[in-house]
Amino acid sequence: MSESERKKRSQCIDVWEEAGSEFYQESYPGMEADLEAFQKNPNKLSTLLPSNKTRTARKKINNGTVCYQATATLKPVEYGTLYQNTMGCNNEIQISLMPDLSENLSNEELVWEEIMKIKTMPISMAHKKELKAKLKSADAFRLQGFQQLNWQKRKICNCLKTKWLEFYNKFHLWGSSFKKIEGHCGAGVVEFFLFIKLLIFLNAFTMVVVFIVLILPSVYWVELKEGIAPDLWNECGSSNESASIECCSAIYENTTRIARPRVTIHYIMDIIQGTGWVETTPMYYSYYPNQQFSVGKLFTYHVPLAYIVSTITYFLLFFLIIVRKSIKGFKQRMIETQVQYYLYSNSIFIGWDFCINNKIPAILKQKAIFNELRSFLIADRPKFENRNRSKKINIIIIRLLISFLVIALIGSACFSVYLIFYYSIKLLQREQTFMWAFLFEFATPVAITFYNIVLPIIFDVFLKFENRSMYQETRLCILRIICVRLSLLVVLLGSIYKLINCVREKSQCSSALCNSPLCWETYVGKIMYKLLIVDVVCKIGITILISCPRSILVRHFKNNLFQAMSNQELNLAKHVLDVIYIQIIVWLGSFYVALLPALGLVSMVIMFYIKRFSCIVNYSLAQKVYSPSRAHTMIMSMVLVSYVLCVTTWLAVVSKITPSRSCGPFKGLPSIWRVLIDFIRTIPPWTITCYEIMFSVNFVVPLIFILSCIVYYYHTVMESNKKMIVVLRKQLVLEGHDKQFLLNRLSAFIKQQDRRRKATENNGEIDVLLS
Repeated sequence: MSESERKKRSQCIDVWEEAGSEFYQESYPGMEADLEAFQKNPNKLSTLLPSNKTRTARKKINNGTVCYQATATLKPVEYGTLYQNTMGCNNEIQISLMPDLSENLSNEELVWEEIMKIKTMPISMAHKKELKAKLKSADAFRLQGFQQLNWQKRKICNCLKTKWLEFYNKFHLWGSSFKKIEGHCGAGVVEFFLFIKLLIFLNAFTMVVVFIVLILPSVYWVELKEGIAPDLWNECGSSNESASIECCSAIYENTTRIARPRVTIHYIMDIIQGTGWVETTPMYYSYYPNQQFSVGKLFTYHVPLAYIVSTITYFLLFFLIIVRKSIKGFKQRMIETQVQYYLYSNSIFIGWDFCINNKIPAILKQKAIFNELRSFLIADRPKFENRNRSKKINIIIIRLLISFLVIALIGSACFSVYLIFYYSIKLLQREQTFMWAFLFEFATPVAITFYNIVLPIIFDVFLKFENRSMYQETRLCILRIICVRLSLLVVLLGSIYKLINCVREKSQCSSALCNSPLCWETYVGKIMYKLLIVDVVCKIGITILISCPRSILVRHFKNNLFQAMSNQELNLAKHVLDVIYIQIIVWLGSFYVALLPALGLVSMVIMFYIKRFSCIVNYSLAQKVYSPSRAHTMIMSMVLVSYVLCVTTWLAVVSKITPSRSCGPFKGLPSIWRVLIDFIRTIPPWTITCYEIMFSVNFVVPLIFILSCIVYYYHTVMESNKKMIVVLRKQLVLEGHDKQFLLNRLSAFIKQQDRRRKATENNGEIDVLLS
């Protein structure tokens, strides 16, 4: 093929692609002249369909002989009175043109399949009942033998699936709350509460795993089977200068061996602080021994191995669920970006639930559709305003100054937390009264929570001066809050690391130079426990004591001053980060506090009701409306990043830091991973051989090649599916033009028949008059 022919062909294809759906808006000549010819030869009508013309033109383009010129002389459609007269009866004509579902049904299985399809059809309930009755009344052959058996099995499975879904929906938690939230705040906020529900179930499953794998067997053997270990206090003494691990364990056990008091103020304070007699319960890391117990001749229960396996299990569970939910939200987001022009029509025409038969659900559904349309309209607003050069320079200077101020505030908060941590440790080493000791115990968690609450409020004030778009404000708000919370946690963990990683002599149980705790794992667990308690209590207090009175002032006092000072808008990003922050604490502390997932479960339930109360009662209708897919993507991306950071921190700790010599299942080991290494050495030799084969070059290289081929195959399938989607969309356009063409022909035929009937009647009247 010559270069000129190739250019012609590419030009023809470009013209074809640029024409799009406008290409098929044609006026068809001979609207009435060819009706008699169509009656004589109906097949001729199919040759004039737009889809048939398109196929012919495409064949010519593909052959490279003639450029598509068939419609070059055709004019656009002239919609006149013919179109206006037929618009009123289009719906009736489309319904009458629907195929009769009772025709050509050969057996009762096909009848049942068609009845199942009717349930998914977007038509009214009365029309569904009519079609279903028509199908049931139609004649059908009965199946015989294995066909009858397979059909009955399908029906039973489908019935059981339906009954199970109905039963499951009856126990669907907070279904009415979700509907109420959707009606008041929109579907995007519902995604936030569904995320809380997901975390509740994941923490519950984590608690079940930890209880079955670790807590129940350990309590059984430690409390019931083994009894009380021999007291080595007299042999080892009470000083820190004890070389053996047994003596270090005895020293720690005797320092924490406190008789469980009666229910007094000290008893309650020990529960709140997580200290005292609580340290001797299965709640903390120090409770679990470095032992193994034989279960008859079946197997040996290894406590250190069970401890680390339970932790890895629930971390893997969280990872799989988060990745699955993230991929699902990403798919939905991609679909919405590709079909964004149909969002309004989908919400208006198919957004209503026809099963609603009550006034209150109907009102909630109306509000939900309203909020969804509102979110679409806000997303379509222009992102930038026209500004001159001087305004742009002023805005850039203001943003730079505010950015430096934000960095200074975060840095000063981190430095103050560092100072509070070290001064509280020094003061606790002295003799203090009960109340002062209690305050110093909670000094660092209260300081961190205070900065987490106050600094985002200051940043919101800064955002009003930066003159950013709505979604830029949301992203910047999320970024700054994440920086605050992560930096404070990094400072806290760094301070703890400096305290526990201090230089220790070989004869010491812990570093006497830095006054390190004997069991640093339990110490870390107590800090995370107090951080969780303080954060949840502060959220409850702010909601009840500050947000609720402000909402009452807004509702009952119409003064502009009260409205300006007390009006509260829902900021979804802050609420998401509040919940994720609690889950981060649970992830970081669950290895050191075995019952922390249970506390996380209770905290998430409390947060659900607190946030529900805030969204429905305290907050007014916000200008920022979040679409469900956008909210889901934002939530899952933030929780995925937080999860990766927490797991990375945990892996660094268990691989780099030496466990305590005084407590826990890993005492005396150079690292926690040594347990897994020792376990691998005890497994049968054939498993090690299989492992070496699987990771050898002769196995890995062919595996990589096969995986590459599989990835290439699926990539090719994906590209072909994309092309097929484009073709099907164009085919849908052609089908629409075919229907319009046939309706125009039908209306012209009806008009011709009316004119002929009137002409016949007029001729009859003339004949009567003449006779």
